[in-house]
Amino acid sequence: MAPGALISPGPSGQFEYVQKLASGGCDNTVKVWKLTNGSWRMDCFPALQMHRDWVRDVAWAPNLGLPKSTIASASQDGTVVIWTAPKEGEQWEGRVLNDFRTPVWRVSWSLTGNILAVSDGNNNVTLWKEAVDGEWQQVTTVEP
Repeated sequence: MAPGALISPGPSGQFEYVQKLASGGCDNTVKVWKLTNGSWRMDCFPALQMHRDWVRDVAWAPNLGLPKSTIASASQDGTVVIWTAPKEGEQWEGRVLNDFRTPVWRVSWSLTGNILAVSDGNNNVTLWKEAVDGEWQQVTTVEP
C-alpha cells in the first residue's frame, strides 16, 4: 500500500483502498487529493492553511492500517505543521510541531510512522516523536 493509501468501507460494506496524496506549494497551503474514477480531485475544502510562506515539503505518515491519517508539512516560514484526520472523510486539524526560525526543507517519516525527521536551513536534522499525551517531543539531533 502506497503512502496516502487508506482503507475505507466501500458501497458494499467491504473495505477497499482509497488512494490519496498531499501537495504543497507557493500558495502556502497543503492540499489533499483523492483518486476518483481515474482522475485526481481535491479532497479537502478549503485547502489546509497554517503556513505563512511556501510549503517546501509534505510527507504522509504510514498508518499501518489504522483509520487515523497524519501528514507533516515543512515551510519556508520555518514551521512544521502536523495535520491529522481521525478517519476518512473527517476534517483535518493542524498543529505546529515547532518554529525552527529558519526555512525547513524536508520532512520524512520512519517506516512505522512514529518518528519524524526534519531538515532545516541551518543544516540540522532533528528527530521528533509523539508522546502518549499527544505532545511532540524532540528525540535527538543528528549532527551535520
